[in-house]
Amino acid sequence: MYPGCLILTVPDGTPVEIGQEWEVDLGAARASACAAIDAMAETLRQTVLTPGAGQIAAYQAKEAQATALLQDSTPTQGEYPDIFNEIGVTADSAAEVAAAVLAAAEKWREFGRKVERARLAGKRAVAGAADAAGIVAARDGLAWPRA
Repeated sequence: MYPGCLILTVPDGTPVEIGQEWEVDLGAARASACAAIDAMAETLRQTVLTPGAGQIAAYQAKEAQATALLQDSTPTQGEYPDIFNEIGVTADSAAEVAAAVLAAAEKWREFGRKVERARLAGKRAVAGAADAAGIVAARDGLAWPRA
């Protein structure tokens, strides 16, 4: 290293002095780009979900109860406690709560499918890139959906 030299970080994370020859580790660059794509996908998913394993479990329980309740001609609070718990908050009846829960679940799935498509397309483009510039272009050129 020469005093006063400008040091840059290249796409694979290697520090390089200006003028120094370097060879990009394309495998490391691809892995880094794919990790960045995965992280962005998760960030986008979290814009429409409340994070946490407990919250996911609550969503899943409510969705299962909502599906069953809408097929039950005589639903009771004992059978569908999570749905009945939201009467007066989410909607005015158990059937309306169930419908709202299922609509929210489908809205998330629709967005999630778009995120997943972009994520997979990005990783495919990264895998097919011939050089570091192509890898960076594939990572940065994704058209992510908006929530």
